[in-house]
Amino acid sequence: MLYVAGNLTTAFGEVFGDLRDAAVCPNYRVALVKPTSPIRVLDLRGEGAAMRIGALPSLATGDYPRPRTQEWARAIYEDQPVARRRVRGVYYHAAHSNGRALALWNTDVDVEVVRATVGQVQDFALAATSMWPRVVGAAVSLGMRTGLTPHCPRC
Repeated sequence: MLYVAGNLTTAFGEVFGDLRDAAVCPNYRVALVKPTSPIRVLDLRGEGAAMRIGALPSLATGDYPRPRTQEWARAIYEDQPVARRRVRGVYYHAAHSNGRALALWNTDVDVEVVRATVGQVQDFALAATSMWPRVVGAAVSLGMRTGLTPHCPRC
């Protein structure tokens, strides 16, 4: 599963949006990625898109519990409810920022990290001095606070 956001604020909201205080692990990273081949997705933002799969339009924007939205994503992945179109993800408005977001399935070989003109990959630690002010700005724009945690429970 690959989650992609249109900007850092949307990405931050998708990861930490259910929290008022976001403890960022020093190992967390953000990267600019691009497809290497076409990836067909179900656009849940469009008029009538949710209804075609038996859902309400709020599926694309509502603040539903994650287990429920994950159930819908799993059903779309398994059932492929859109006739004549095999989709490999969903395109939706993020619940916390209303920004553009994608959830992609099995696309590891179809996505790569963008390289700058000098060849450096666009993959950055959130804790890097060049990124951290942007991370704080993203948190503030969502009405949140953030800080680096010295002891990440996931690491």
